[in-house]
Amino acid sequence: MHTMTAYLPSTTERFGGTRLFCFHHAGGAASAFGDWQRELGPDVTVLPVQLPGRERRAAEPRFTDMAALVADLDENLDPLLDEPFAFYGHSMGAIVAYHLTRLRAARGRSLPVRLMVGAYPPPHRPATATAALDLNDDQLARFLVDIGGMSEMLLRYPDWVRSALALARDDLRVCVSAPPPGDFRLPCPIEVFAGEKDPLLPLADVSGWAEHSSVSCRVHPIPGGHFFTQESSAEFLAKVASFFTVRLSRR
Repeated sequence: MHTMTAYLPSTTERFGGTRLFCFHHAGGAASAFGDWQRELGPDVTVLPVQLPGRERRAAEPRFTDMAALVADLDENLDPLLDEPFAFYGHSMGAIVAYHLTRLRAARGRSLPVRLMVGAYPPPHRPATATAALDLNDDQLARFLVDIGGMSEMLLRYPDWVRSALALARDDLRVCVSAPPPGDFRLPCPIEVFAGEKDPLLPLADVSGWAEHSSVSCRVHPIPGGHFFTQESSAEFLAKVASFFTVRLSRR
């Protein structure tokens, strides 16, 4: 079994404001959220969730099944979900955050005051990116470069590329294994972020997230592609920060 301290950075002893748990993209890692605390300020404590098999957890076996992953996350993050909190998930992280929220709702546990998702279609629609599992290594590497998930310069280092592709494939398997959502609606608001020029997710498709909340769902187009969090970080984080300017009350 994994532990809360494995999922979160060691600097989580002090909290201020609402806790924001961040879930990274396929092939990514918690470092994707490295500058968020500085940008979001004291009304929120940013807690990047580090899945096993990458960065400081590189030696740990990776998950390839959504149900197993969210059950482990639910058990190990639960001690920190006793105060107001929110989730943000980007790409794969979005569907992970959704299924974690859904599991907690089914179990009658505390829910995020906001579920924020970015760069991923609604749960009832297949994600275009998962088709990349059928690509060979050269094609997958080119796909990742084209969407901004890998630097073209890194293609010069075959060993690194092989490791990165293996990680991406396992993460995509997590996405493919996600169970169908059925007609269940989450009893919490959903904020949806989408890149205006995301090649994997037309803006017209993201409105379907509204089918998965019984409270509210808003769509926030952001300039940029699949990784608008990097391309338009100032605009994106300003929008996220606006949700925390007034401390959110316990649900």
